[in-house]
Amino acid sequence: SSDLKQKTAEVDVDWTAAKVALAPRELAERLEAGLREREWFVTGNILAEHFADDFEFEDPDVKLTGVRAYAEGVRRLFDPTSRALIYNCSLTEANVLEVVWRLSGRVNIGPLKLELKPYVVYTDLGFADGLVVSQRDRFAIPSWDILLSALAPWLRPFLSPPAPEPPLRDDDI
Repeated sequence: SSDLKQKTAEVDVDWTAAKVALAPRELAERLEAGLREREWFVTGNILAEHFADDFEFEDPDVKLTGVRAYAEGVRRLFDPTSRALIYNCSLTEANVLEVVWRLSGRVNIGPLKLELKPYVVYTDLGFADGLVVSQRDRFAIPSWDILLSALAPWLRPFLSPPAPEPPLRDDDI
């Protein structure tokens, strides 16, 4: 559903939780359920027990190491209106969870709160030793399109169209 989830100003993560290494299929199921519930791609509220401390994140604009740095960076970047709505999750033979999702909402860039045109993100969550060790994001539209549509929303009719919301699932009703 498109109603907003309530998000707190702080990341709601138990950093003291013991690591829980799981088989790839079980880890994928837990991560998908966690993403649908916690939307950590925009809240930072990860399931810390399933992430390696030296987790690596990379997208077309950012590269960092450390699960805590990732979670706290996400929390600072996206404001509470932001959403990460999942289209699909699938586990590959290489034990990578491929997540296709829709990003929408606002980002905080210095003093500015820029409204994002909804767009599709392709995320690969890499597994090793039963934990998430990496996240690689690719965007369905070029970074310049994302930035231009945020800075000059009146140009949106001339840019890529916004991504549609994913259809409701039976468990969302």
